Amino acid sequence: MTTARALLRNRTLLLPLGAIAAVALSYALLAVGGTSARPSRPTSAAVQDQVTQPEPPAAGTGIGTADPADTSRRIAFWQDRISANPNSDQQYVYLGELYAQKGRETGDVANYALAEQAFRNALGLFAGNNAARAGLARNLVTLHSWKDAIAEGTALLRSDPRALGAVAIIGDASLETGDLDTAQAAFETLRQKMDGPAVTVRLARLAFLRGNTDEAIRLADEAAAGAASLNASAEEQAFDHYVAGEYRWQKGDVAGADAQYQASLAVFPSYYLSLAGRGRAAFARGDIDGAIGYYRSAAAIIPKPELLAYLGDLYALKGDPAAAERQYRAVDFIGTLGDTQSRVYNRELAMFEATHGRNVTNAVTLAQAELADRKDSYGYDALAWTLFRAGRASEALQPAHLALALGTKDAKVLYHAGMIELATGQAAQGRAHLEEALALNPAFDPLGSADARKALGR
Repeated sequence: MTTARALLRNRTLLLPLGAIAAVALSYALLAVGGTSARPSRPTSAAVQDQVTQPEPPAAGTGIGTADPADTSRRIAFWQDRISANPNSDQQYVYLGELYAQKGRETGDVANYALAEQAFRNALGLFAGNNAARAGLARNLVTLHSWKDAIAEGTALLRSDPRALGAVAIIGDASLETGDLDTAQAAFETLRQKMDGPAVTVRLARLAFLRGNTDEAIRLADEAAAGAASLNASAEEQAFDHYVAGEYRWQKGDVAGADAQYQASLAVFPSYYLSLAGRGRAAFARGDIDGAIGYYRSAAAIIPKPELLAYLGDLYALKGDPAAAERQYRAVDFIGTLGDTQSRVYNRELAMFEATHGRNVTNAVTLAQAELADRKDSYGYDALAWTLFRAGRASEALQPAHLALALGTKDAKVLYHAGMIELATGQAAQGRAHLEEALALNPAFDPLGSADARKALGR
């Protein structure tokens, strides 16, 4: 794979799974990297101890388990090479890229932090290694260091005006900080210079954020077909099918979304995002036990706060408050880590704490801190919802409307705005937004959809 092609594999996906604004910052746009550190236990392992472990999936369910064995073997190989020759910057680049790949495969943020360290090690040996600088910039996006990512991407582009990966990094970071015009300009440049699935899926994201869900679905389907025709990696093909499923889910096309999640799992059986997608589809069909099974499998692969919170909500609906509380405590635990994983998940943690009344004051603080560097629609939504749940509905109204300003068709954002409007005396507008949320997707959230129906007197 050429460096340019490798650069264009990075995907910034902040798809609307509830209030999550960072799901999988996938596919390295820039070459490779490594680190000499050999961790005995990833950060997320501590969280696993707090989580109810899944039972083996039933025969015939098609649910796979995580198997990063091949990537792990290659990581071990390059670690051994580096131990023998610690002065090779390029070996660090190879190893760092493998850590990034493992992060994409498992969703474990700790791997991206290891990749960042590896790229920094390479640059420490040779500051002119553009592949290492590209890998560093890409991982800074993944780790939500938006300004630093843009700075590194700009420096790389200044060094090499042909570095398309730097353009993609600038576009990705700009997209997630709410600068959609800069993001679109970057993605259009990529489309002109080197079109392909990695560019198409970015344009799908832009289309969705700007309220054109049908166009987002068309582009996501095009990306999935393109990845298959190029014989892309299993996780890349799985990702594109997952994206195509997500936009269908946002439109309320449960069957269409589930078909895409299944297609994703057909090429990558342990893809945790698509396992969770199948869980949401099962919930929408009224199959709570099936939904729990899928979410248990997804959370066993990587215990992300949103997965654990959703699983807890499913248990609550099933009438098992003790099991629900175990999942909620696991999310609480992530919030105490104070390390890379906790920082990356700040927005998820804020929404969880606010929705479940765990620590609404801290939720507001987290949302405000996120919005300082990341003024996108979901950032305004998070601030609005945390303020509302903290009893500050009048303050929540303006950010709630800013969250709707782009016209993004996300049922959960509409639900949040509707509840805030009802609480501030805007009954007609509030009811209209709640009706729109339920019309888009009646099962958009286990707790939220029921709350919306209750507010409407259904």
